[in-house]
Amino acid sequence: MSLATRPVRDADVPALIQLWRACGLTRPWNDPESDIALARQWPASEILVGESRGAIVASAMAGFDGHRGWMYYVAVRPDLQGHGHGRAIVQAAEDWLREQGCPKVELIIRADNTQVLEIYERVGYKREPRALMSKWLVNPPVTQAESGDPRLLDVTISYLEMDAPPKRPSLPPPRAREPVSLQRAHNPTVSYYRYLQHTVGDPWLWWERRAWDDEKLASVIQDPAVELYVLAVGGVPAGFVELDFREMPSAAEVAYFGLLPDFIGQGLGPYLLNWGIDCAWNRDPSPKALKVNTCTLDHPSALGAYQKAGFEVVSRESKKVPDPVQAGHIPKTVKILSPGY
Repeated sequence: MSLATRPVRDADVPALIQLWRACGLTRPWNDPESDIALARQWPASEILVGESRGAIVASAMAGFDGHRGWMYYVAVRPDLQGHGHGRAIVQAAEDWLREQGCPKVELIIRADNTQVLEIYERVGYKREPRALMSKWLVNPPVTQAESGDPRLLDVTISYLEMDAPPKRPSLPPPRAREPVSLQRAHNPTVSYYRYLQHTVGDPWLWWERRAWDDEKLASVIQDPAVELYVLAVGGVPAGFVELDFREMPSAAEVAYFGLLPDFIGQGLGPYLLNWGIDCAWNRDPSPKALKVNTCTLDHPSALGAYQKAGFEVVSRESKKVPDPVQAGHIPKTVKILSPGY
């Protein structure tokens, strides 16, 4: 698959941030939306994206300070890594820097990212004996650990897809003492969404959206292409499934799915998941693929449940992530259920 590179456009920003999150490049103290806006504000920097089959699958941010050039946010969608897209997007960034008269380009690579060191060495980059120092000139969005390195958690992410609706009958609602209902939450308020997201996700360390401010969160959950369905037992919320159709018609995504802790183990999960899958496929036109991902911090049976529902693993990625409890995203009072914590 060829890669077409070009400067980022306004309409690319949501897909670009999604790419960075999928590649593990975002950090609580670096808001990606702000980073994009700042880079695009100055003529001495540029964000380049790589397109394949109409989708943004690669990126690189380049900047020239008048003495050296720098690259940041070099990313390739996990399921397309190993196809030469990384080399292509790096070359595009180098070409842009060369056009600015830049004589040399440098990189900052996190110490635990050993795999990417070898990749850059293969395209001509060399390790240099330098000490990196930094100082915030503004207050960061999230305070980093003040002493020592932050605790890192080992995480393996599984990316799954299905390219056709599963051939199975729909599951009936499970029997319960109270009536079981399922309805869409149209234009959900931020406070209601945070209640669902935090109650379901905190025990499994879902921290990413805790780092968002209300305005940013509202822009996603109230997007007409994002649908939130809430399962209730006796009128009490028991779980939810969030479907993301912003990449239609190329793909849809089960963005989030889970049950409140009080309702786990009652047979509600398979019903809600299968219903969400059927709902995602029931479009005109239907998506060309349905995606979902899970990780080793999630419920131990999550991966098996997705595979049983018809998803197949297309790629895996292992990395270390900062402890969201230590970073202040997940309250220390939460009972953590994650097996990887």
